[in-house]
Amino acid sequence: MFTESDIKNVSLEKSVESVNFCAAWPAAKTGLELLKNIVKNPVVKGLIGMIINVGDGLCPSR
Repeated sequence: MFTESDIKNVSLEKSVESVNFCAAWPAAKTGLELLKNIVKNPVVKGLIGMIINVGDGLCPSR
């Protein structure tokens, strides 16, 4: 589970003092996919889909 201080220290670069975005992405993506299935508003669904696409682009699967 992430704390508020972890969220403030998210980074795309690897460093000891920050949480790596790509390390957190799989869990975040799962949560976004679940949220996308719950939400009824098509605009919000589209925004969530865009966020997922950006995250996938930044952190391609290994």
